Amino acid sequence: GALTFVVALFQAYRNWRLSRLIDGTPPTAISDLSAGLHEVRGALQGDGLLESPFSRRPCLYWRLILEQRRRNQWETLADRKGSVRAWLDDGGGRLTLHLDQADVIVGASQRTSDGILGFPSSDLTELIGRIGADVEGLAGPYLRYHEEVLVAGDRLCAMGEVNADGEAWELSTAAETQVVSDRNEAEVVKFQERLALRWIGVAMIGALVAAATTLLDQAG
Repeated sequence: GALTFVVALFQAYRNWRLSRLIDGTPPTAISDLSAGLHEVRGALQGDGLLESPFSRRPCLYWRLILEQRRRNQWETLADRKGSVRAWLDDGGGRLTLHLDQADVIVGASQRTSDGILGFPSSDLTELIGRIGADVEGLAGPYLRYHEEVLVAGDRLCAMGEVNADGEAWELSTAAETQVVSDRNEAEVVKFQERLALRWIGVAMIGALVAAATTLLDQAG
């Protein structure tokens, strides 16, 4: 309970701080970038193509989450990503992205797929094989999946610390703040605020569990 409280409180602080940073950082043209915190908007481009594991769409980035219902809550069994070398192009320059390490927030329905897969089933077995996941503890009778994809030409915004990459610019992987999204700034801010509130709720539950455990120990 105490550990849950500490971890959840840290996550809540991180999401709230991120929402304030995004809200207070206006967009910058790539041609006007300098080292530091920036928000950049442009079209996604990349080298090569991948095939998303469920919808089999040609894409530059995919993420697949498999979850199983246990003890009245959804438990994540696998969370996998795939990406090629990618960048944003706003017509005046390029900003290199590291989609495999960024906080990628995908909201548009045409870029997501959700559904249920039976267990056992050949479809589930093939999907697990395509994402290269070592999934243990499958109990069925079904799992749910969530897939996100980004394709060439998608209009995105990127937020984070920008560093020089030779004669170009890149979104730094060393900084804590690194967000890429197909949502507009206001939606990303609200998304981060909602995450912060959820983590505060988890922290409160952790605090209650810790307090109850302490009282039981004292009573014992």
